[in-house]
Amino acid sequence: MGALEPKTSEAGRGGHSPRRSFMRADSSAPASNNLVLRKYQLDRLKNHTGVRLLVVQAPAGFGKTTLLRQYCSWREKQGTIVAWLHLEAHYSDPSRFLRLLCEAVAAACPDCNISLPESSSASIQDFSRCVQAVEGELVIVIDNFEQAAHTGMEAVIAQLVRIVPKGAQLCIGTRVIPSINLPRLQLREQAVVVNVEGLRFRANETAEFFREFRDISDEEVDRYQSATDGWPAALQCIRLSMRGRTGRARALPASGVTPDLIDFLATDVFENLTADFQRVLLEACMPERICPELLEHIAGREDGEACLNEIEHLGLFLTPVDMDRRWFRFHTVFRQVLLTRLRREMSEAEVLAHHHKIAGWYEAHGFCEEAIAHYLDAGHEQEAASLLNSGIDRLIAEERLDLIVRFTDRLQPETIQKYEDILNAAIIAYGFRREFAKANRIIALRRAALERENAPKKAWGVHNYTRIFTNAAQDRVLEIGATGDKVIELLEGSEGLEFAVALNARAYWQYLNSQFEEARETIARARALHDEAHNLFGLSYCEWINANVLAAQGHNEDAFRALKQAYVHNEECATASVTAGSVIAACLAETLYEKNCIAEAETLLNDHFLLIEQQAIVEPLALAFLTMARVAMLRGEERDAEEVLDRMMYLGHRYNLRRLVLYAKAELVRQATLAGDLDKARSRLAGLGTSEAEGEEDLVFHAGETEAQTVTEARLLILSGRHADARALLQPAARKARAQRRIRRFVKLNLLLAISLNVEGQVNSARRALIEALQAGAPDQFIRLVLDEGPQAVRLLQEARQALPKFPDLPQKDRVSAYLDRLLSEAGEFAPVLMAQDEYEDDDHDEPSVPLLEELTEREREILRLVSNGFSNKALADRLSLSTNTVKWHLRNIFEKLQISNRMQAVSVARHFGLID
Repeated sequence: MGALEPKTSEAGRGGHSPRRSFMRADSSAPASNNLVLRKYQLDRLKNHTGVRLLVVQAPAGFGKTTLLRQYCSWREKQGTIVAWLHLEAHYSDPSRFLRLLCEAVAAACPDCNISLPESSSASIQDFSRCVQAVEGELVIVIDNFEQAAHTGMEAVIAQLVRIVPKGAQLCIGTRVIPSINLPRLQLREQAVVVNVEGLRFRANETAEFFREFRDISDEEVDRYQSATDGWPAALQCIRLSMRGRTGRARALPASGVTPDLIDFLATDVFENLTADFQRVLLEACMPERICPELLEHIAGREDGEACLNEIEHLGLFLTPVDMDRRWFRFHTVFRQVLLTRLRREMSEAEVLAHHHKIAGWYEAHGFCEEAIAHYLDAGHEQEAASLLNSGIDRLIAEERLDLIVRFTDRLQPETIQKYEDILNAAIIAYGFRREFAKANRIIALRRAALERENAPKKAWGVHNYTRIFTNAAQDRVLEIGATGDKVIELLEGSEGLEFAVALNARAYWQYLNSQFEEARETIARARALHDEAHNLFGLSYCEWINANVLAAQGHNEDAFRALKQAYVHNEECATASVTAGSVIAACLAETLYEKNCIAEAETLLNDHFLLIEQQAIVEPLALAFLTMARVAMLRGEERDAEEVLDRMMYLGHRYNLRRLVLYAKAELVRQATLAGDLDKARSRLAGLGTSEAEGEEDLVFHAGETEAQTVTEARLLILSGRHADARALLQPAARKARAQRRIRRFVKLNLLLAISLNVEGQVNSARRALIEALQAGAPDQFIRLVLDEGPQAVRLLQEARQALPKFPDLPQKDRVSAYLDRLLSEAGEFAPVLMAQDEYEDDDHDEPSVPLLEELTEREREILRLVSNGFSNKALADRLSLSTNTVKWHLRNIFEKLQISNRMQAVSVARHFGLID
């Protein structure tokens, strides 16, 4: 299914057909559809050709497309290549959208030798290659964005804005503002937004708009301007109405600027047309977009191109949606008026027959998705379901879950039951969209059907395969492993996609039970099957489980490399924003955070978080939320961190995802404990609830093994001075973690044990516990796992580093020493990147190294000094009369210039530069 590009007919392609009058005989001759040049807004856009993103946002009828076309026309005259994509609802799946975007760029630059992917989907990397192949400047317009807007699409837009190269610009026309952190982009002068106030006609524009009517008075123009409040669609309707009434419009209703005004005026315009042309408009408005051939097919006439040309010439809200001007659409407001009229003037049987005729044309020309929609509109469910069933496997492979849900919602359950592939796809799609009630209802229907039919083992195996997805989406952990084993038993010998997914479920269950060798063996078997089936979705989850196994055993670097490779593979082979890609991104971001690569982790989460939140299962979703909250805390943005955790709890309660709530509450306890707020920490702990559900006592989850499971309570006991109670929790938990070879968990538990001993004055025991933790963690050097315990941990590290020479026979002494140095460096105690090598060797060298300091502006030096003295972002904003967003922007610049990643390092740097004592 490609873009809407029908075969060109022989007739009418050499030029325009003669224009005929479609106004009533008693009407004045139509004037040409002269558009007002939006000079003020155009000048604004012309001054921002270098920004990455232009957003034109307003409700229907405010001329968003007109402004973008005028801007693009000007850019084309400057030699810029323009690619245009008009979105429709069925383009809302990221991979399909990216494919269409690549096609638009390739069509706009036919001489650039742009190679498109063979499949009907594309990736972020495919788009990047297309754009890089264009020589010269490029403008890419995404019009009608609201039709396909959802969190997954907005996640893709956020990535496109980040990777768009210099000389290329994205322009979005939309009724809704995309959730892509526009204020931040505007602050960095990377985005310009034109909103409804900017699109309203000014008085001089309204006067120009009515200049064809020579005898209209200034008072009348002012009246129209006031009545419509500069709403372009209403003014256009007034102008069209006046053309049929000797230069005067009907008296306007007193209701003001409302859709009723457009309905009133558009109806008046419609009634001034001939009966034949009224019929053409009603037939042309039925599909979302229309081309001459389709209009001829619907209306049974041969002058489709002439009709569309005349509609556009008359200004009846018809605009082209491609650069070749082969496909057109009616403006949404006017189309709704026409559809309302159509339902009054055509019988229901006529309307259904027209939809069926449109569906048949679409199917014959290979536009299956459009055909399915119109078959459904025509009430022909069987034809729609049959066509959907023929392509459902491809839709699942491309993860076009939104489209599957949209179509399935319109099919009756008894129809779905006749098509096993649709049924299975619907269960998966509903599960990952967290529409659990719908998924479970279909599962129950399918189970009943299988029992009635006394179905064979394979049918039951496939049925249970779909249940793996719903179990995972609902976080029914105890059922995941059991269901996976059942599928493996039922499908043994027919090892395809379903069998591979069942192996993933078994491997995850083995990982949760600390059966690491068994999990690795299962993963290797699953990986081979996923590769053979080219199933990127299953392969990504396979790699995610593998990374969890590696990280748990302390092989953090191996986990990082595996995740990085999987992420790159996702970018190359499919959109980086599909479900599995977002899962990899969440885990990779957490791994980057652990390595103290804060900026990289934050960038990755900003790119993917919208889609992670929409459809990731609990474990990666929790990792994304927790990492975002901890990054915010490192930035000094305590309120932002709390908002992230509030959102995490909201989703947990909304979808009954218990662990999501648990982890969010545990993180709030951690924050209060590390801040030393004992009362708040105790209050929050009281609301934490039990850490494990029934039957999950022996399971250890990646998102909770270093916090919610024992750690949260033990840390608070230490703050409370109840060290014996803390150690009573920590010591057996640490022994168990070591026995299970969960090194990551062991390091955290033993670190807390060392802190407790040190606070209580048992210095030697504390150092032994710390060194034992460092020996276990030294091979891959966990960073944030240690530093996130705050000043107590840093002080313990400093003391251990000084005492290290007293341990001459210490095993792995060099490795532990290097680990200690690395931790202290990352904590900002050495700041080696800021000092030349000879400064380490010269103890008398007290002058600060000034080159990097000179890179900071005076404002940035002042902010660095205040941050180092403990000012929060809000306090900084109040003191300096800045917005908090501006303060955050300055801090990011400071961190980037000084090659640091958190406030602790900022204190060390400020002290080194002499900005504070």
